[in-house]
This record gives sequence, C-alpha cells and structure tokens, in this order.
Amino acid sequence: MTCRTLLQLGAAAFCFFQTFVPSRTFAQLPPVLSLQLNGGASSLDITGDAGSACTVQFATNLSADTAWLTLSNFTLLGSPSSVVDPGGATTQQRFYRVAIFVPTNSAWIPAGTFTMGSPTNERVRGLDETQHVVTLTKGFYMGKFPVTQGNYLSLMNTNPGFFTPSNNFTLDLNRPVEQVSWSDATNYCARFTQQERAAGRIFTNWSYRLPTEAEWEYSCRAGTTTPFYYGASLFAGLANFNGQYEYVGGIGTTNASGVGTFLGRTASVGSYQPNALGLYDMAGNVWEWCADWFGSYSTNSIANPQGSATGSARVFRGGTFNSIGADCRSAKRNSSGPSTAVNTIGFRVVLSGP
Repeated sequence: MTCRTLLQLGAAAFCFFQTFVPSRTFAQLPPVLSLQLNGGASSLDITGDAGSACTVQFATNLSADTAWLTLSNFTLLGSPSSVVDPGGATTQQRFYRVAIFVPTNSAWIPAGTFTMGSPTNERVRGLDETQHVVTLTKGFYMGKFPVTQGNYLSLMNTNPGFFTPSNNFTLDLNRPVEQVSWSDATNYCARFTQQERAAGRIFTNWSYRLPTEAEWEYSCRAGTTTPFYYGASLFAGLANFNGQYEYVGGIGTTNASGVGTFLGRTASVGSYQPNALGLYDMAGNVWEWCADWFGSYSTNSIANPQGSATGSARVFRGGTFNSIGADCRSAKRNSSGPSTAVNTIGFRVVLSGP
C-alpha cells in the first residue's frame, strides 16, 4: 500500500492509503478516504466499488514500525459510506488508511448492467436465451479458475474426479474437479466459508457460494456482446472443447476440416487465455454449476435475479471438454438434477458480502 495524501485538520490528520489492483478493463476502484469532523467524532467517508470488503485502520504516528489498529471491517454497500471514529477528534493526531480485501486467485467483478441472453440472429441459439437487461447492484469476487482436484482434496479429503491415475490419466491436481453434484458444490462452499472465517481471511458476514446464473454470464462476457468472450467465433485451440466442431460467427457449427484439436479430457486450469476480467476456462474444460433452479427468463429488465423459486433442475454453464463450439457460447444454458455427478460438470466459487 502507498500513502497518497496527508492533510492536517486541527488536531486530527488522516492519511489516504489504497491497495493496487492489476489494470484491466474492469478493475476494482480503490477506496478513497475523506474526513469530516462532527462534534466529538471523526466521520470518515469512503467511496469505491459497491460491494467491496474494506478495512479502515488508524494510528497515532507514522514510522517504519507503525502499529495500525482496526477501526472497522465493513462492506461498502453504497458510495460513499461513512464510518465514525468516536476517538477521532482528540488532542492526539490520528492517521487513517483504508484497504480493499483481495482473496487469493480471485478476480473482482464490479457492479454493472448488461444484456443477458442471445440475439435472435445468433446461430445455433436456444429458445430459452431470451435477451433481457440485468443489473447487478453490488460487486463480488469470483474464482479465477474452476475449483481444482487439489482444492477439493485439500478441503474435503477426497477427490471424486474421473481424470486421475486410477482411470489411467496422469496425476494432475490442477485439473478442475468433476463428478461433483450441485449439493457437493454447495457443501464445499459452506466448508470453505467456515475455514476462511476461522482463519480470519474473510469477514464473518462474507461467504463463499455458487454464482447466480446472471452473475456467471455477466462475468463470462466481461463486457462483450459476441457469442464468445473471444469474439464471434470459437476455433480449435482457443479453449478445451471438441475442436472438430468449431463455431464460426454468422455460420454456426462447422466441421469443415474434421481434424480440429479434441483432447477428450480436462486440462489444467488456466491453460487457455483468460477473458478481460482475468477469468480462465469460462468456455470449455468443464460445465460449471450455478446457484439457480432452471427456469424461463424474465422478458423485462431485472435487478439481481436469483432464478426460479422452485424447480427440478439446477443450471450449469460454459461448455465442457467434449462440447461442440456452439455449446460454449456465453449465452448457452444447460441444466440437470442437483444429484447429477458426471465427469463433465465442475464449479467455481463466488465470494460476496451482505
């Protein structure tokens, strides 16, 4: 963190600190501190991305070994949000800093609005992909990669994956875990939350969960409106799918060459280029469970959709290693009963606050 501004207001002072986020098309906005003195207290106004996990700290001096004390851990529900320091307006100067919490191997997904579904002229589209405008009012973190066999084994003490030495595949714990049901995936999220809270790595009112279907597509698209975040077409070698059946924009599925790359198995996560948000394998490798029951889309604009209230099948998204190109489109929907556990479906996690 780097000190950016130092102001002196009477007996009180504040220092604006920020964490730096890798520069991307969608980067989390660093928090900004401003200070107001209200009677016997200091009111700190923090601006930044809605949904951010922030820690506000204070100190009475600045030195190489400054002891920073936590004033407040909170989620930035609005911008600005205010935090009061009851001991701020004293004869002793105080310095303040605010930092954004950034979990390991996660990308920040900012709040925003996008068009979910596919246009009627998108080739090989499904009838359940009705376009509608969706607004996500709070940002969240999403895993850069699908949960791996190694992640799952470390937390759950078992590896249900098919692509292991027991089935004559080389040992690679960086492959995405599969043969996990929707219930297995949500149980993993619950246990991961419990572990990370106990270790003090996330706030007690934050939790890991599956993404909603809307969050998944918004994150996958990363601002694009084309069939894939790669563009209008998906060619062999861009993702882990059945490259013998590529997808060409304006034409649809084609196997003109008949010799495109087809691994016939999962690949180590991160083997292909990420989208603009820094998310890997959002097309191909494994389908990914979402939180929602499968149901028809709204035809109206909607904020923070959660899917159908009831149902018999849960949504999964993104295509898998044996999918044709058309099934890896950003708008492609699929679903199955929540007890389904096959070697083509895995999941990734979202971390969010209240």
